[in-house]
Amino acid sequence: MTAGSLAQTSSYLGPESLLWRYAGDRRYGLVMPRAAALQMLHPAIAAAAEQHSRFPGSLWAQQARAVPQAIGVVYQDAASGARVRRLHEEIKGRDGKGRRYHSLTPDVFFWEHATFVDALMTAIDLFDRPLSREERERLYQESCIWYRRYGVSDRVVPSDYGSFADYFDAVCKQVLESNSVFDVYFEQILRPDAWLPRLLPTGLAPVLLPQPVRHLAGLTVSSADERGFRRFARTVRLSWPVLPSSLRYFPVARQAFNRKGPPHAR
Repeated sequence: MTAGSLAQTSSYLGPESLLWRYAGDRRYGLVMPRAAALQMLHPAIAAAAEQHSRFPGSLWAQQARAVPQAIGVVYQDAASGARVRRLHEEIKGRDGKGRRYHSLTPDVFFWEHATFVDALMTAIDLFDRPLSREERERLYQESCIWYRRYGVSDRVVPSDYGSFADYFDAVCKQVLESNSVFDVYFEQILRPDAWLPRLLPTGLAPVLLPQPVRHLAGLTVSSADERGFRRFARTVRLSWPVLPSSLRYFPVARQAFNRKGPPHAR
């Protein structure tokens, strides 16, 4: 059975999966400026944030609520995914250019999920260890199981990581666009002052942003910025193993480890 067919036929995620090992790791939260920028440059997601947010104007209050909900789907089951889906049922309207959107349209919902997948892989590469090609494929297939737990159409889901990378690049180039909502949140993305991203060194959040986002936002990153971020990442990598689990993992992950055992993926 291929990795792709496994993802399509199984709904199991457990202690031996890479996703179980890493999704609940709080270092994931450090890279959320990357996911947030990719989301706020998507016209439909930006419009939804402006028109339907419970925390208008507060990007990190939104993310501090949405990210743990998404992570919870990894450690729970399809019922938790259905609860998240129901929260999106009434999120619809028109974007800043008058185009209709609905947050459960697969093109929209999967893009938000894709930004979380991309951010997770980035967090692992930066703050734990570089993923091998095989591990990246395995983690992508597990992320497809994660997505299917929401019960949203998977017609746009790429079959393997290579196709996902192509899809991701195409959305960045063809769909993302500057908009007034991104402008509102831009400073919060660049200089986060709340939730886990507040722990990033001042001024270094742009290092996390992919090149297409930097281009749209008119950002440049210096070699000094990159060196500073590498020093920060190394400090995180070295200090993380000695921290208590209450600081290293989100509560939903710790609860799952207590039920089924800690992660033991290799």
